[in-house]
Amino acid sequence: MAQKKTSFSAATIAVVVVVAVIFFFVGYLSHTTVSTSVVPPSNVSSVFSASPTIGVYQGPSGLNNTEHLIGGDVFAIPKGATNLNAIDTVISFFLSTQAQVQLEKLGWPPIDTGAYAANPVNTTLPTYNGPAVTVTMYDDLGASSSATYIMKSVLIPEFESIYPNIKINWVQLRPDQITTDVEALVQSGTVGATVIAQDNLAIGELFYPGYLDNITNASLLLPSDLISSMVGLVSYEKQTYHGVYFLPYRANLALVWYNPAALAKVGFTTPPQNWTQLLALGKALTSAGLGGISMQGHGGASTSTEMFQWMVQAGGNPLVLNDSGDVAAYYYMYNLSKYFSPAYTHDYWASYKGLNNNEYNYFDYQWPGSLPNYESIATSGTVVYNTSNATYTNTTATKNSILAAFNQGAFFRPPVAWITEWDALADDAFTKIVTENCVSSTCTAGSIQTILNSENLAMYNYLVSNYNTTYANQYESGYFTPLKAA
Repeated sequence: MAQKKTSFSAATIAVVVVVAVIFFFVGYLSHTTVSTSVVPPSNVSSVFSASPTIGVYQGPSGLNNTEHLIGGDVFAIPKGATNLNAIDTVISFFLSTQAQVQLEKLGWPPIDTGAYAANPVNTTLPTYNGPAVTVTMYDDLGASSSATYIMKSVLIPEFESIYPNIKINWVQLRPDQITTDVEALVQSGTVGATVIAQDNLAIGELFYPGYLDNITNASLLLPSDLISSMVGLVSYEKQTYHGVYFLPYRANLALVWYNPAALAKVGFTTPPQNWTQLLALGKALTSAGLGGISMQGHGGASTSTEMFQWMVQAGGNPLVLNDSGDVAAYYYMYNLSKYFSPAYTHDYWASYKGLNNNEYNYFDYQWPGSLPNYESIATSGTVVYNTSNATYTNTTATKNSILAAFNQGAFFRPPVAWITEWDALADDAFTKIVTENCVSSTCTAGSIQTILNSENLAMYNYLVSNYNTTYANQYESGYFTPLKAA
């Protein structure tokens, strides 16, 4: 979305920061795919056979912390919406344990602890005594056959059987399309009974111009047993906005996937627990011809999103791009890239097949939406390694790993209006440092600092040009930061 020159007050800037408190999901963000012919290393072990099991765990601890980036979608109601009782009923249903359990099949971790139980108990839903109405539900869930089936054949029919007076008109669009449609509805005064389930980064484009209703009362619809990392988010919103404008709906949290047999072959009976061990694993795998490591390094928003978490775990503030923690993260990634599989230049969300064909044997931070694919190639199931108690589990593997990751700590990426520009600059830094080896110079912490200083300056100049100098100076001083759940 094109930026316009804008003058921001202190209050508005505070809103820009705090709109960040709800999740991030990268599935719809734009990305640039690099076309690459992947050739396995010439020393690949000829005796290696694929493991019947795929491993998953929270990932190694960083230099500074073990915190994980959370992403997801939020519920919001456009300003001027009608039939609010019916809309609240729709929101209540999709936040219920029974709905969250179904959404989990699509890779979305539930936001309430009850859905993680062996036998989840259905939420007691509210009654609806209002008039017959059709609620339009804009949703960026995605156009996969499984998502369409869960919504159209399971959840919506279940809702309409409980509430025969409410029909749901489910409109599946990209986040940018939802923004355009909702803006038009509000401007024309034809919103009607409408609710949106929108990517958290895109929600800012509707919040900043004032296109969203204050839904403080609707916040009472949130589950009472929110997972620990979610507690306090709405209270923070109330404190800062003096109201609530969006509610958490679908969470997302990336995990690390690996091939246990390949790791065992090079002496790793457990997956790496810290960055030092991960470097050692990469060296051991590539030395043995066992594929090495892959990540979402093809370019675009997925790469910068992954780097965002690495920078936070190194103690950096990604939103200034060049502090000491940011430099440490990029320097580490440069050193780790010596053990990358060539697949990293095209791997993206739902990449997984390389784990069972020796293209790579460790995949850094992949979204759990890939789980059905992992299970389809695993003859014995999926195993989770829990770093908190050093145990393996063969049942509800991803659930256990997600909960363990949430409990280690979580943070949220702020959906500032200039996040697309930040993505481009962070990705450009990755290309120069990792792909181009510091642009053909000796890659040191000093040369990486120089590259990041340049990206930081570009971000500063962009904010001066598109906002104002005061706003840019606040960026430079670290005013914008990742936000942690209370």
